[in-house]
Amino acid sequence: MGEFWKKSLGMGLGAGLLGAAVVALRRGLRPLPQPSLPDIISPAVFARRVQRTTRGQVVYHMSGEGEPLVFLHDFFPGAASYEWSKIYPLFASSHRVLAPDWVGFGESERPDRPLRSEDYARCLHEFCRATCGGKRPVIVASGIGAALACLAAAQHPEFVARLILFHPAGTDHWLQPWAPAPVRTAAWTRSGRRWIYANYLARPGCIERWLNGRRSDAGDIDLAEPVSVYSSFARQYGAGLAVQRILSGRFQTAALPRLSEVCAPVTVWWPGCRANNPPESALQPGSQVRVDWLDDCGPLAPLDRVDDLTARLQVELFQPVHMAGRPKGD
Repeated sequence: MGEFWKKSLGMGLGAGLLGAAVVALRRGLRPLPQPSLPDIISPAVFARRVQRTTRGQVVYHMSGEGEPLVFLHDFFPGAASYEWSKIYPLFASSHRVLAPDWVGFGESERPDRPLRSEDYARCLHEFCRATCGGKRPVIVASGIGAALACLAAAQHPEFVARLILFHPAGTDHWLQPWAPAPVRTAAWTRSGRRWIYANYLARPGCIERWLNGRRSDAGDIDLAEPVSVYSSFARQYGAGLAVQRILSGRFQTAALPRLSEVCAPVTVWWPGCRANNPPESALQPGSQVRVDWLDDCGPLAPLDRVDDLTARLQVELFQPVHMAGRPKGD
């Protein structure tokens, strides 16, 4: 009888130790608690909804009735529809406004698989077909988001009514404004890209410096709010995957890809300060693109020059379209 109890006690202790080890392992592998997302990422009157696409689930904010007006954000650490959140609510009284987060960013799905620019263009096309009530939307987009909108309009000429592209950008030299040359060399390896993101790009201090370099000349924005929003998104689980693909070179796009195949009217808003010249494809003779120089604005204008961009968008939406471009030397 004594031998029986010894064996039972030993088995019980062994099972207990094994269970404790499993619990410790699970806790060790569990992702660290992520910072909560600020409540200011979208106005309260906008409904938060989810749309499934073949490339991932898209979270978007929607309000209003009328012709669809879609706002698309740029690609950078922590990027989200918040970029246009000071402007798009002002058009909900006249339009059906939709502000999605690109797959891999914001609150949308962050798939652990490589996505090419063509995948993002297809995702945008599917999203608009599902949410715009059968109508062709006007798309307002910035940075790499503007480039992807241009590509989608070239691939599917029937789905967009008009493109208004603010500071369209490609992926060439994307990392240069973020990090010095010694740091950029680490992007050659997968572990190096992870290190750059976790220890450099996603940090609030780096995001603040990058935003400060994009200010408008007369902009007096307090960067505390955008830094809080973008750094919170940048530190969410899986938020670095899309940015690391840009660093790897597997995701590439020009600033205005396949522009000659776009049938819809295109307006390029180009910030006059702290930005290079517009893409050459937008300035070629015979181009069906109207370039509108924003002389006192920088690339941060959707957040620090809200009144100016809102007034320009009012003109774009409610006055007839004129396609005559401005000569480069003017």
